Amino acid sequence: MRRLALLIVAGIGLLVLGGLVGWRLHRPAADARAYAVMRLIAIQVSLDEAPPDFVFYGGDSQVELQPGGQQVCGLSLVNGGVSGSTAAAYADHLKQLTFARHPSTAVLTIGTNDILAKNKPRTAEPAARFEAAAEIIVRRLQSLAPRVVVTALPPLGRELGTLVDAAAVADYSQRLHVLCGRIGCAFADPFADLRDGETGFAKPGAMRDGLHLAAYRPALKALEPVLCGP
Repeated sequence: MRRLALLIVAGIGLLVLGGLVGWRLHRPAADARAYAVMRLIAIQVSLDEAPPDFVFYGGDSQVELQPGGQQVCGLSLVNGGVSGSTAAAYADHLKQLTFARHPSTAVLTIGTNDILAKNKPRTAEPAARFEAAAEIIVRRLQSLAPRVVVTALPPLGRELGTLVDAAAVADYSQRLHVLCGRIGCAFADPFADLRDGETGFAKPGAMRDGLHLAAYRPALKALEPVLCGP
């Protein structure tokens, strides 16, 4: 209990200092864990108060930064994004959430925090860990919702070229695509219009800070054909 209280205090401090502006890739893991404690409380409140029919969108800061109050396919959107999450971290976060009501559709965007260049994400072991964690997340979402959609990784700004392995954007997106083909989720790329070819980088002006999109509503709108289709 004392450790939980300390984490909550640390999380409050982070919120005051930084606000909900997304998590930077260079943040220490301890900070990300402290932030997640507070963020998971907020998500649980949203789930507890969700209407009988809703869309759950899980993932990292690319999800959390979606503006509030949006509807998808005429349904309320519950934002389950936790900034700073790797696939493994989000698999753990998802285990801590209780769904009194189940969503009609669940969506996942994950992977940006898994492709740090220093971790050599396209080598066998990191890639296998990512795939295994992503499968845990998807299977959990499949147990909650009759329809699960997984997105490609968004592109990155070129200013992050030394920090992140841009080639892993396409690599990990393809791994998610194959995963969906194997276990039965739908795959979509709502970021296609932002990409500078197959480089892993974004077109000029598409990103706010190299890591986060300049505009999030269009990405959610681009998902609607997959989310709202038969």
